[in-house]
Amino acid sequence: MVIVNRRVASFAALVVLAIGLGGCGDSETDQRKAFIRFLQEINKRSGVHFLIPKPEEEKAFGDYARHYAIIIDFSNDMRATSGEFLERLKKLGFGTAGQRTIEQMAAHRQDILVAKDELDKIQQAIETRLAKLNSERSALKQPDDLKVVYNTTFEKLVTAPTKAVEDSNKALAEGIRVSILLVDYINGHRGTVTVSGSQISARDAQTLTEVNALLKAHQEAAKRFQDAQRNGQRVLQGS
Repeated sequence: MVIVNRRVASFAALVVLAIGLGGCGDSETDQRKAFIRFLQEINKRSGVHFLIPKPEEEKAFGDYARHYAIIIDFSNDMRATSGEFLERLKKLGFGTAGQRTIEQMAAHRQDILVAKDELDKIQQAIETRLAKLNSERSALKQPDDLKVVYNTTFEKLVTAPTKAVEDSNKALAEGIRVSILLVDYINGHRGTVTVSGSQISARDAQTLTEVNALLKAHQEAAKRFQDAQRNGQRVLQGS
């Protein structure tokens, strides 16, 4: 998942400090108001922005610091998981500037199957991690005024970008599915189909009609994936 982070590295230490000092000084009302102001600052910004409070701000949140910490932890975990996934795809020759041609895909069908397996794994990882986050969220005790603001923050930083990633993954899964159909057809009709790069020709009209239909499905799936990626960027940028 692509995330805009600021001063993230020191956040965990600040949470520990805030919890340790939570019972000293500020009342629950003051802590809640300070936390609400912080969340409102996030909510008014366009796109996905993770703001990390200064030490004195963190202290003012008291135990409410945990409510933001679960969002940060989820973001960091998803960023790491997505980074690993993209690296594995690059090693397979997908998702890079040197995108594989149809000829290369047909010659390396097994790599497409591996990419499908990797996609299944990351989607499962997202679902598992999101379930953990939702469980943590349901355990939070929040007065109504905080809950309204927090829900907006959660939608902005978690729900919307996660849905964008899942939509992109679904489009990619469909692209992989039709790519397998196309390369299987090509490999099963080597006597009548010729592939050069991403150009396909056939010796007879029926074969040409069939392979063109698969090629069209492949191209349309690629466009849907590109559209899903662009929508994800709009979510992140707030445009």
